[in-house]
Amino acid sequence: MAAVSVSPHAMKVLLMSLGSRGDMEPFLALGQELVEQGMEVGFCMPAQFESTAQEVSPHFFPQDVSFIELIEGPEIRKVMGQVGSGFSRLATMIRLARQTKPIQQQLICDQEAAVQAFAPDEVVFHIKCIYPVLYALRLGGRVRMLSPMPCLIHPTALHPHIAFGKPRNGWWNRMTYAIAERALVHQSILGYGKAFLEEKGWKLTGSELRSFYRRSCPVEYAYDASLFKRPADWPAQAKITRFRERKKPLEGRCPDGLEAFLSAHNEVIYVGFGSMVNPQPQRVAEDVMAVCAEAGLGVIMNRSWGGLKPPEPLPSHAFLVDDVPFEWLFPQVKAAVHHGGSGTTHSALRCQTPQAIIPHIADQFFWSRQVVEAGAGVPGFPIKHWSRERFAAVVVDLKNQFK
Repeated sequence: MAAVSVSPHAMKVLLMSLGSRGDMEPFLALGQELVEQGMEVGFCMPAQFESTAQEVSPHFFPQDVSFIELIEGPEIRKVMGQVGSGFSRLATMIRLARQTKPIQQQLICDQEAAVQAFAPDEVVFHIKCIYPVLYALRLGGRVRMLSPMPCLIHPTALHPHIAFGKPRNGWWNRMTYAIAERALVHQSILGYGKAFLEEKGWKLTGSELRSFYRRSCPVEYAYDASLFKRPADWPAQAKITRFRERKKPLEGRCPDGLEAFLSAHNEVIYVGFGSMVNPQPQRVAEDVMAVCAEAGLGVIMNRSWGGLKPPEPLPSHAFLVDDVPFEWLFPQVKAAVHHGGSGTTHSALRCQTPQAIIPHIADQFFWSRQVVEAGAGVPGFPIKHWSRERFAAVVVDLKNQFK
């Protein structure tokens, strides 16, 4: 399906996102495309991404730094890494939800200020952003949602909401969207946005918001349709386009010594967990190196945010990186084992690199299932079930996929 594009009269487009780096990239990539088409593009993102966004456009409108500081803090990272008991993680999330309210209230004001300052013809927004919904419903603003994953807004009998795990029967799958929608509407917009709505003298109902999300708001799902085909029961305004990724220069991004390492080993795999952490990063790294040694493989381990902590010195069959361009690396390795972030998943898919996902949280379990269903990889296992034996079985399956 052809990509959704801004109509010719919409010369100014404000791209608004909230979340981690992975939530920014599809918007940065779309902004790059629109700039190349001659559009005037603005970004409204957490202040931490200002320098990155200004690589695409000089028009940047910051959102408060507190949201990123919260989600990148040690407590959230432990929850994402499945550290601690289920009860302790739930208690942490309840406590952090209370801290989130004043931050969300500030973000709504920041988002409104960006719209007022840039005066866009269209706002393209992330599902976490609240103000664009109010802007559309009460001021008639033109908006469109950009989502890098399905199963968030539009119900389908084929698959439950992304937060509800494996597909079950059609009735349950559809019901999960109503449950998630209630949490989104009542806690997010009608909860966090209550003070803002009262200040403006605006009234909104849950049914009005439900109609907006499900039937009125155009949504571009920016992922590869081979991983999840468009359900027949989606409404017309829900479109699948393609995974969006910025064009980035390779110069200076390839770690010293990596090319020589690749040349010295016939078969190499990549292992990395992005921004995810886990309770035993040293043990995981040691298991990875031991299994790869037994299988006669070289291994490139991405330490990134600490999901892997190999002891030093490294054996000759292992190489450690903190960052690496996947578009350069993946065509040169035999397989990739990773956490299942949308960006890494699509990079391996595009490069036709066999992959196995070790999911940590949320949509990573979804992408793990879809990669296997699409024939683009082999089954992994949740990080909380890590064992050397399980990882060895994954490596055996991947070796059967080597070209």
